Amino acid sequence: MIVIGIKNIFDDQKFLMDTPAKDLIYKSGGFKIMRISLKKGLAILPHQGSHVVVFFVLKGRGVFTTGSGEKELGENDYISLNENEPRGIRSLEDLVVLAIRD
Repeated sequence: MIVIGIKNIFDDQKFLMDTPAKDLIYKSGGFKIMRISLKKGLAILPHQGSHVVVFFVLKGRGVFTTGSGEKELGENDYISLNENEPRGIRSLEDLVVLAIRD
């Protein structure tokens, strides 16, 4: 096995004051992983999805919009959404999420 690089998921993590910070962590031909950081009170407005995604909460708490309503998630919780399912995120406190999508 070849190790390409080892990093801590919080290396270079930042919060922006007025918009979510989105950082590409990994990308391959089949999927990509984004780190999304939202200061308390910020949101990614609900929108129609176009891909399967899993949101995994690393830090904080937030409300996630899904096709079946809003779900509150905290540290170590995750939720998966189908490709055509609506999605959105509203932070209840400073929030760091991994988004793993195809």
